[in-house]
Amino acid sequence: MTAIRFNKGDNLKKGLVLAFGSYIAWGFLSIFWKLLSGVDAYEVFSYRMLSTMLTMLLYFLLFGKMGKLKTEVSGLIANKSELVTMILASFLVSVNWLVFIYAVGHQQATAASLGYYINPLFSVLLAVVFLKERLENFTKLSLVLALIGVLILTIQGGRLPIVSILLPLSFGTYGLIKKNVTLSSDVAMFVETIVVTPFVLVFILFFAKHAPSDYTMSQIIYLILSGIITAIPLLLFAEALKQAPLNVVGFVQYVSPTIQLAVAIFLFHESFKLENLYGFAAIWLAIIVFIIGQVILMKKAKNMVK
Repeated sequence: MTAIRFNKGDNLKKGLVLAFGSYIAWGFLSIFWKLLSGVDAYEVFSYRMLSTMLTMLLYFLLFGKMGKLKTEVSGLIANKSELVTMILASFLVSVNWLVFIYAVGHQQATAASLGYYINPLFSVLLAVVFLKERLENFTKLSLVLALIGVLILTIQGGRLPIVSILLPLSFGTYGLIKKNVTLSSDVAMFVETIVVTPFVLVFILFFAKHAPSDYTMSQIIYLILSGIITAIPLLLFAEALKQAPLNVVGFVQYVSPTIQLAVAIFLFHESFKLENLYGFAAIWLAIIVFIIGQVILMKKAKNMVK
């Protein structure tokens, strides 16, 4: 019995380390996209999608997982409803990637970090609306506080923070529709990129403003590496979920937007006025309330098991 407890604890620690690794990588990802700010956002997105698809294909070849890929894809094709879900998911994640790349390249990394702070709360709201999940009082309070924060920032900015809304809207909906998808995360990532690949190829060949020969050597290298940069955090996260429960890993997710915000202010020198702090403070308070509520629920569930 003691050995089993040790293994579980060991797996939990490993899962948390991997989760921290993935969220830290996602947090600093904006620096990489900033290096490509001189390239059109649509072109960066297109090459990222293409590079990620090729990276994942290479991953399956190198690690001897082609059999797994073929089996899961065959099952997906046979399951029409899941296939439609994955096609929709492909376009939702495309919107998310494109908006984030655009935001970083257009001095809106602060707005992007706000979007990812809001994302977990927005996912809860989607679960209530579409899955009819019941809201606890602390969750209701956190949603109200988050809404107040967005309203404050909207009033201060004189317009709706579109980036901050589109990021959680696209990623939250993406997570919602993938809730019952049976594909493993690495296969799902390959499918999502391969679905969009024909569209980005058409864009690159016929509509892109620049040909690859117009880019500098460093830009070409960054575009090639964008697939690896995209794949590594996701694979780390997928492994983290195998070692630790989702609700535990979920507490680490706020590391990413916190790093993004720090990078936006201190490295990119984006404007962050004192009055902006009020809106962010309301959202941070919403997150604190949400986390405390989750801890209480976990303790209650643990006591019920005992």
